[in-house]
Amino acid sequence: MAARPNLSRRSVLAGAGGLASAFAIGAPAFASDAARGGATGDSLAVQLLNITDFHGNLRTPTSAADGWIPNPDGPGTINVGGAAHLAAHLKRLRAPRNSILFGVGDLWCGAEPLDTKLLRDESAIEVLNRLGLGFSTLGNHELDYGLDYLLDHMVHARPVGEPGRDSSFPDSTGRRFRGLAFPYYSANMLSRKTGKPVLRPYNIEWVKGPNGRRYPIGFIHLTVTNTPVGSSSYEPRLIGYDQIEIANRYAARLKKRGVNALVISVHDGAQQHDNWNAPINGGDMSTGPALELAARIDPDICAIITGHWHWWFNAMLPDPNGAPRPVVEASHAGQMINEINLFLDPATGKVKRDLTVSTNHPVTLDIEPDAEMLRVVNYWTAYGERRYAEPAGRLTGDFTRTLNEHGESTMGDLAADFVHWDANSYDAGRADFGLFAVRPAQGSTALRGDFIYSKGRDAADKDGLILYGEAYAYLGYENPVLTVTLTGEQLRQALEQQWQPQRDGTVKFAPLAVSSNVRATYDASQPVGRRVDPASFLIDGTPLDPARPYRVAGLAYTLIGADGFGALARFTDPVRNDRDHEGFIRYLRAMGAISPSPRDRITVRS
Repeated sequence: MAARPNLSRRSVLAGAGGLASAFAIGAPAFASDAARGGATGDSLAVQLLNITDFHGNLRTPTSAADGWIPNPDGPGTINVGGAAHLAAHLKRLRAPRNSILFGVGDLWCGAEPLDTKLLRDESAIEVLNRLGLGFSTLGNHELDYGLDYLLDHMVHARPVGEPGRDSSFPDSTGRRFRGLAFPYYSANMLSRKTGKPVLRPYNIEWVKGPNGRRYPIGFIHLTVTNTPVGSSSYEPRLIGYDQIEIANRYAARLKKRGVNALVISVHDGAQQHDNWNAPINGGDMSTGPALELAARIDPDICAIITGHWHWWFNAMLPDPNGAPRPVVEASHAGQMINEINLFLDPATGKVKRDLTVSTNHPVTLDIEPDAEMLRVVNYWTAYGERRYAEPAGRLTGDFTRTLNEHGESTMGDLAADFVHWDANSYDAGRADFGLFAVRPAQGSTALRGDFIYSKGRDAADKDGLILYGEAYAYLGYENPVLTVTLTGEQLRQALEQQWQPQRDGTVKFAPLAVSSNVRATYDASQPVGRRVDPASFLIDGTPLDPARPYRVAGLAYTLIGADGFGALARFTDPVRNDRDHEGFIRYLRAMGAISPSPRDRITVRS
């Protein structure tokens, strides 16, 4: 990647309504020539600032996907992001009056940096609170720990497990975790039991005009519809409702209440053509659900602010009546801030749509980072390093991903035992046995490393010790352990899918590990699809009964079929147990010391 050049700046005056000068790279998007001209008359200026998909990236990311964007001022790419620079840019951008800062979801959790993950994302919450967010749309990843964790811990700051050990860590001021300082909203995440939203569907913010008059702006919040059945956010108690129908419903409701300025904040997105090289303020749109949303939702909605797709765009797209309105996304990982400048008619409170201006501002590193935020980031970084080195468990021998000739490994057996144990530690989750994809037919594996008996490189490590950071890094990928019902025949079909014919005529072997109460013999000399005899798959010594229902434990990613075992996705009656990382820590504590299996659970003939 190209080194960051000396960047020129363009001061963009958002209008005559007293807005602060915004330092931006690249051209804003204008709703019309009138907006481009900047003459706003007696309009009331309102500034909307938003970030999306921060994912707990406290430090400036260094990976190509998270830390670098196309250089808007020349060739190559530039490094961007980090909470301290984000805070500094926000201070420069914020207008002195009528400025509203909010999030569009996935602000924490979701493949966040390991040190953030080790502290249950509480570090991200302190940073977000200090940024001064007023509210946020619910993203899919805010449900990665489950609905109860979001409501009880993140919102109400009730400890989970033992305070200071499992959650409720001291923040940078020395005080125990105090929870979110701003609310979350979602109109289309409904309770399966009641059919009502589990969070408030919209909020109304008030801005001040001449002579102290206050004007309402309504924000309707939407979450990606498949969130309740996504692998990491799987939540059986929720239903995702159609975004367009529910957006129009609440728009009508707000208009009846006299709210004449309406905004959609949706955690779902779109992308430009040639995404990686597309300009950050470009609007050459390609695909994505946000484009259908823009074409079909109420034309009185003045702006659509999106997230989830991790892309950047700044488009003016026609509403159903043909009038342009901003449809925008500000990337992810703290790379950008989107600013939309609205101008309200002081007589009616309606948005003068032709005056709207929108800009994506990159969070460049060429200004001084905010000193207080830098102190907070350094505090949590050091805390995460200490947390990594804490002991999580003990082992008596090596656990590796190395497969024997039958497709069995000690890491795979450990993982299958863990999901079985985790499910059975909850009454509602009780399972007959556990399954774990050790080498998936497709997608990624949740086994990321080996637990080795001998001391590693970390100064805190010792022979036979599993460090906290190792436990998180080597097993799991932010997935809940589910317990589901499958018939014996469905299980047989899934087990047959361990052998998958390839286009080149070969057969790919994608073994499934099983918990210690299972013994299985497969016959690979038989044709694909006829290698599993139910009589040779023994659960607690009893053959698999094709007609009987079984309760099976596994990671959500595997059970929804994402690993390539489509027969598993026909399950019913799902129950969510622990998330993999936190559940595995509980398992290690409960076991005292773990010992490698003899790898004798599976036999493959021929």
